[in-house]
Amino acid sequence: MRSFLHAIVFLLVSAGTVQAGYDQSKDWFHARDWRERVRIQFLLVFTGDYASQVDGTFGRLTYNALTTFQKHRDFTPNGVLDDEQMQILQRDGLDLVERVGFETYKDPVSGLQLGVPGKLFEPSTQTPRGHLWRAYDNSIELETLQVSAEETDYAALYKRLTDTSDGRTVEHKQFRNDYFVVSGRQDGRDFYLRMMKTSSDSRGFSLAWQARHAVFMDRVAVAMSNSMTFYDGTDEEKLDAVTSAPGLQVLEEDNSSDPLPKGARKDITGRKTSSSGSGYFLTTEGHIGTNAHVVGNCRSLDIPGHGTARLVKADTENDLAVLQLDSGKSDHVAQFRSKQPIVRGEEIFVIGYPFAQILDNNLNFTPGMISSLAGVKGDSRHFMLTAPVQPGNSGGPVLDRTGAVVGTVVSRLDKFKTLKLAGDLPENVNFAVRGKLMAEFMEDLGLAPSYNTITNIKSPTRIDEEASQYTVLVLCRN
Repeated sequence: MRSFLHAIVFLLVSAGTVQAGYDQSKDWFHARDWRERVRIQFLLVFTGDYASQVDGTFGRLTYNALTTFQKHRDFTPNGVLDDEQMQILQRDGLDLVERVGFETYKDPVSGLQLGVPGKLFEPSTQTPRGHLWRAYDNSIELETLQVSAEETDYAALYKRLTDTSDGRTVEHKQFRNDYFVVSGRQDGRDFYLRMMKTSSDSRGFSLAWQARHAVFMDRVAVAMSNSMTFYDGTDEEKLDAVTSAPGLQVLEEDNSSDPLPKGARKDITGRKTSSSGSGYFLTTEGHIGTNAHVVGNCRSLDIPGHGTARLVKADTENDLAVLQLDSGKSDHVAQFRSKQPIVRGEEIFVIGYPFAQILDNNLNFTPGMISSLAGVKGDSRHFMLTAPVQPGNSGGPVLDRTGAVVGTVVSRLDKFKTLKLAGDLPENVNFAVRGKLMAEFMEDLGLAPSYNTITNIKSPTRIDEEASQYTVLVLCRN
């Protein structure tokens, strides 16, 4: 019995040590800005230590990649890279980048932008669907392609590409509403393909190589998959300028007690006296989810009806933020959709506080539908909705017919910029960040998301009644 108790104590101490190492690694990783985190993950892909999504977020796979990298080079595997280890990571990762000539390539024919190992291929040739690259001995082949929905719809294309007839073996496949991945072997060669879905077509790439190249081509395939994004041949700067964040509406503030002379604050660039957005309770401990742009550069935060709050952390890349009520308590919290993916055409509801200073802080509940599974330039972090979104809606929840959170309102298509660019005024073209990103952000902060396990459809009145108890107005005082 004594030996058994000693074993239990050893396991508990070991588990605590592992968790402490994980937490230390997470803190180190999050201390870097998003671009640096993405760069680290890409370098780990090229060293062969990471084979997952490059998104700048921290999880078990990133932690395992960091510690594996350290083990392979006889460092203490604690998941924290010092300056020497960072230099070695950069040296070893960029070694493969240089050897294969991995560079960004824009293909307007297939509508893709992705990294291509250019040194491995002869010059490409254009095809009706995209471009084709082959190595001088045909041992490696890359093809970009675009398939219209009229020719083959997304689901049918996935079914066709996962067919295991004619000597084709599928070793891995993943299907989502916005993209799918298939890998395996065919005709004696390894293959990897990724296709993403747009409103009118499917587009992606297919990569195949002989087994003797597997030592580096496995890494190249993962890097290409993570680098792939939408491209339509237009000026990216103009596309980026089309969206605007509907959340920072200036409110008036009493400045009679301001110690500075009148007009003295005009030299402070971008200063606003106060602004508003929406948010929703995430935990009973008083955590609130909203957009990063709603709470950026705030001197203080006020949640009317609940008291003051502070910023816990902001994810500026995904435009998400988590706040903490100073009172530290909430009786009602939002629940996220559990597993079922969102689908185009499903009914949703937006709730929040638009035009707070005009509508006297009235809560607004509006129905709509999901019109696209991606945002501008095919950004799979977002989805498009038809529910009207106004200044002040930013940070509010998007709900499905069961009342579960499927997204966070983030932006709308700027009408006047779009008119100048496209010659027409858009109607109800608004965007939300996918709900899973807020849930994952919570987990990274050590918070436990609440999930909705009820699948019964509720009436809009019931959804409004429940959501109004956890949706809040967020006032930012500058």
